[in-house]
Amino acid sequence: MFNEKLKKQIIEVWNNHVSAIKTDKDEEGNAINTIDDSRLHAIEVVKIIMQNFLKGDFNVLEFKNALDSYNKHNNLWGFTARMGQMYFNLLIKTNEQNIDKLTLLLRELIVEPRNLRDALSKIDTLEKFTQGIYSKAKDKHNAPYPGAVGFFLSYFWQMYNHQKWPILYNTLMSAFKELGVWEDQKTQKETYEAYYRVYNEIKDTVEEVSTRIISFWDIEHAFWNFKLKPVHKPIAVSKSNEAASPIAKTDVTSKVAAELHDTKEPNEAIDIREYIIPRLSRLLEEEQKQADTPANLPNFASMVAETFAQLDFDVLTMDTKGYNNPLAVLKFREENIAFLVDAQEDSNDYFNIDRRIVKDYINNQCQILRREGYKKIGYFVISKNFESHYQDFVSYIQWNTEVKKMTLLSAEALLYILAYKIKHRAPLISLIEKVSGFSMQVGTHNIANELDS
Repeated sequence: MFNEKLKKQIIEVWNNHVSAIKTDKDEEGNAINTIDDSRLHAIEVVKIIMQNFLKGDFNVLEFKNALDSYNKHNNLWGFTARMGQMYFNLLIKTNEQNIDKLTLLLRELIVEPRNLRDALSKIDTLEKFTQGIYSKAKDKHNAPYPGAVGFFLSYFWQMYNHQKWPILYNTLMSAFKELGVWEDQKTQKETYEAYYRVYNEIKDTVEEVSTRIISFWDIEHAFWNFKLKPVHKPIAVSKSNEAASPIAKTDVTSKVAAELHDTKEPNEAIDIREYIIPRLSRLLEEEQKQADTPANLPNFASMVAETFAQLDFDVLTMDTKGYNNPLAVLKFREENIAFLVDAQEDSNDYFNIDRRIVKDYINNQCQILRREGYKKIGYFVISKNFESHYQDFVSYIQWNTEVKKMTLLSAEALLYILAYKIKHRAPLISLIEKVSGFSMQVGTHNIANELDS
């Protein structure tokens, strides 16, 4: 049971979330279509796809493809990423000679559990099945990841009853850890059991002070970006010391990363400043408006573009006057993958842009990239931090553009990726594979986990 101090903190997080929810109309004069409204409609479609599979009208490959097609245009649960669709793809690929057995197994497991005990049994069954494949694989990148089982199955269960079955999100586990109510578990079965208990206890705590029934989605939205305030204070770089020796291993950034880096010892956490060039370290400074930036120093946007160039992307910077273009287009011709990039020091400056303008220039650039042969297109928004309510904006972009994977990335997390690349000599394609599985919002508090998951 939560103590009174913890309950007070939970209620404070909830009240802050409620106060941030918009209740007016959008820029086009329409009532705001929340992600929850969209999900209710999408559930009915996904349930039809599931029923076609369960009845035998779809084989497992048709089931996978139907889900993939629908979720790419309605990415409301993050199923298109590594823990969902990518896991499903690899599960089928590694069982091509055993497809009938896999079909029977999935038809049994995706059906709503009778109770929590039954749910844990289903997770245990699929985790052991997946682990058997993963442990024998010579290349782990080509095997389904056992750590995806909880998310994968709970996604389908939520289609049956979204008021009963919370989806297992790594981002929420990180938030619960920040809150002080989460300890990592050894197996997916144990993880979901603990997650289910904590989730419901938070929900019950909020309902004690609420005048309405609280849903799992309400808790998801309220705690998705939760982190202690402040998690750490970015360390300002003295201009006279920019070329000095890297800071010691006691850097707060390293400490935070170490605490969240599940598979490494603390002394292996990456100290960003040991790997990046001094000019880019200015991205770690306290927020500084462009008007205050001396003419001989790079501004925030140019440093973001340069960081992506150092990640080995082909970076095309755009004319952003009048907000008619994104900041840059990133290209990786080997795999015909591209990303659009926007960057604002203060995320509020980005979210205050008329979303119709953003929609138009995203669609325009997507058409150009498609003609050039780029088949996969993502979208990064970079800022110092993201503390404003952004769900409506992101939902609008994903509904109205060809971009179905939008990632909000803090500047410090972007530098962490660069440091990771340099330290591990990681090729760009492996970084893109990792990024494709990132949560919607990634900051210093969860970047180590995101890279390792």
